[in-house]
Amino acid sequence: MTLFENLPNEVLYEIFDFLNLCHAFDAFFNLNTRFQHLLINSPLHLKIDFSYISKLTFQHCCTYIIQPNIHRVLSLRLLNPLAIDFFHSLLSFNASFSQLESLIFTQINFKKLEPTLSSLSSLPRLYSLTINNNIEVCDSSEIYRLIFHLPVLKNCIISPKFYGGNLTLHAATNEHSPIEHLSINRHCSLNQFISLISYTPKLSHLSSLSISEPSNTRMNIISIVYPKLTHISLKLWRMSFDSFELLCSKLFSHLEFLSICTRADDHYLMAHRWQQLIMNYMPNLRIFDFQHYWEPVDDNNTEQRTYHRLIDCFTSSFWINREWFFAHQHFSRRGIRDAVFYSTHPYRRNLYELHERAHNDACPRREKGKNLARRVNIDDYRAATNCSLQFPYANELSLWGRGAKGNFSFLADLSHMFNFSKLTHFSVQCPDFGLSQLIELLKHLPNIHSLMLYANTSYLSSEQVQPVCFLSNENRITNVTIRGRCTIQQVHLLMNFCPRVKCLEIEIDEDQLESVVRFLLLGKTIHMQIDSPKSKTLLLREFDSLQRKFLYLFSRSPNKKLNPSDDLSTSMLNQHSCNSNLFSICFFNPKSGMEQKLQRMISREKLLNDYSIGSVFNYLYLWW
Repeated sequence: MTLFENLPNEVLYEIFDFLNLCHAFDAFFNLNTRFQHLLINSPLHLKIDFSYISKLTFQHCCTYIIQPNIHRVLSLRLLNPLAIDFFHSLLSFNASFSQLESLIFTQINFKKLEPTLSSLSSLPRLYSLTINNNIEVCDSSEIYRLIFHLPVLKNCIISPKFYGGNLTLHAATNEHSPIEHLSINRHCSLNQFISLISYTPKLSHLSSLSISEPSNTRMNIISIVYPKLTHISLKLWRMSFDSFELLCSKLFSHLEFLSICTRADDHYLMAHRWQQLIMNYMPNLRIFDFQHYWEPVDDNNTEQRTYHRLIDCFTSSFWINREWFFAHQHFSRRGIRDAVFYSTHPYRRNLYELHERAHNDACPRREKGKNLARRVNIDDYRAATNCSLQFPYANELSLWGRGAKGNFSFLADLSHMFNFSKLTHFSVQCPDFGLSQLIELLKHLPNIHSLMLYANTSYLSSEQVQPVCFLSNENRITNVTIRGRCTIQQVHLLMNFCPRVKCLEIEIDEDQLESVVRFLLLGKTIHMQIDSPKSKTLLLREFDSLQRKFLYLFSRSPNKKLNPSDDLSTSMLNQHSCNSNLFSICFFNPKSGMEQKLQRMISREKLLNDYSIGSVFNYLYLWW
């Protein structure tokens, strides 16, 4: 059998091209001089993804891969603000990146985004730009102006998770952007929407905007014709159907794809108005993807019958001939009655929300069969009982709701709905969901690498902090988020059944800070020391000293007394390097002074040799 290192260069280049280059570098660079030469002098275009990577590997990739081959970098993804800052300390975006076509920033500090965008104007082939951010709280008008000035940009995605910033962008005069695909996941007024698109006369795809209609909207200021605008995806909050109709007459004459989500206004449920609107202003429309949310006022059948009379009109020959079909759900979401009328197959909506059926829902027009959504939120686990829907392509699953205690039957229900091997992201916020249920479910999800848990749930309660034997070799979870303030006991429990965690996002009380960080960095400290020339005996003594210090601090809790049966040292000593994969901690909602306190502690106890630390709004990042 041929040895791997004897494979011809062409085959190895194909392998490197298939892998994340940073992972290939980490795995092969130090094997021998041949692999070093192959990685540094590869003729391939470089696609570099700096997601979930340690600071040391990041620095080596920048030094040995990017700097000598800056002219061959085709795409680049930077994950956290500390990595972005470190990248800028080593390299600059200038004309040397002559082949860079795609750039993705995740969690970039908006305060540092302006100078970064200014430097991007010198890139001759930057066709695609993505900015995914935790928060947008500043006035982002200058950000958009700089983006619209990028000379060859074709695709742009701007997606903050939360947006509270102002947008005072004025309509364009002589400024025209070459952008054709634009996705902006934020809320704006109708006037702001008109100003935004005035910069992009070549626009063909527009998505993700949520639009409301203030009283001072002036629709007559729309003067640009958009002959290439064929795809639009919008959410309309507090916007009348009359205004939407006027907007269609101004902008949508060439539209082929319309995805629209509306709420409350019953005029959006009048099929005859839609029919006239489509025939008069959107004659080329091929796909009509529609969602309308309606909040019942009274829990009675009269209101339901009125609602059903409206939606039954969407079954005429006009809709059937175009193969536009619809379904709806009546449900109660966290105690609030709601209903949704929506398009079904063949559309691939990215997110599908499954709710428990309302007790008075007698309508048979519910969706059945296969749904092509990638992300599924089950608002109440009981909604999965006897559910006829299947999600064969879903890779993200979120479970919510109460009443799951001691119930393992949901596993069978979920197995009929999902291909477990395809799921990579999992979130569970069932408050009474037990630890044994969580472990059992994770055993059936072999490819989960991103996990979100909640501190106020039963599976992370103080009664279940006994060390668990869930160090499965099949567990691939590398990215964990805990929402809500968690304790040192909960963090220890988490690291027991997720031993491969690389990135951890948590929220903790200030009095728990040092004990949590000490525990998380303890395995890293021992791992680093093992590589030093110290004797094993001395290492064990040092580890025992650190362990005793940790146990002493843990035992000071007034409601906790350690005894031999639940002493954490037993499991920790057997897995002293269980945290050695960890290289990033993100603290949500840090208290004032937490950054300085962490720096003093790390320095005093020599927990890390080389690390970066910094705050971005309500996040504190620690990266090494």
